[in-house]
Amino acid sequence: MDENIGPDERVFRADLDKGPFLSGADRGRWRLISVEWPVVIIAVSASERPDAPGEYAFRLDCAGYPQVGPTAQLWDAEQNGPLPPAKWPGGKFRVPAAFRTDWQGGTCLYLPCDRISINGHDNWRHQHPEMIWSPDKDITLYLRTIYDLLNSSDYTGLRSS
Repeated sequence: MDENIGPDERVFRADLDKGPFLSGADRGRWRLISVEWPVVIIAVSASERPDAPGEYAFRLDCAGYPQVGPTAQLWDAEQNGPLPPAKWPGGKFRVPAAFRTDWQGGTCLYLPCDRISINGHDNWRHQHPEMIWSPDKDITLYLRTIYDLLNSSDYTGLRSS
């Protein structure tokens, strides 16, 4: 491995080669698109819905990993820019609560594992302990949380549909 990379990138890249990430990738739950440290683009698959994509890309800022959890936003991998809100995942309750266009300008997900969203939400530590980031976690905590939302009965497809 390149000796010029920092410890956060080294740990992240090692996690990509471990069972939890590889298992999710093998099952088609997610796929790595790119790593341009500290930015990582990963696509997470979604349940089939009419006129909706089979996956959504996320731009994750992983600076400080794993001591600091990632933060992510929906991403248009082809245009290399933020995904327009009309193309965001829609749903009944949980999905629109997580993918909020009004939260931080759509630059992060409203999830307990997101390093930006956890700020000011101390109650989440007790309400959702399984989704709280800690240095002993790996990127699959964040990816599984997204995957579970996009493959739940709450997910209805594109927000604009």
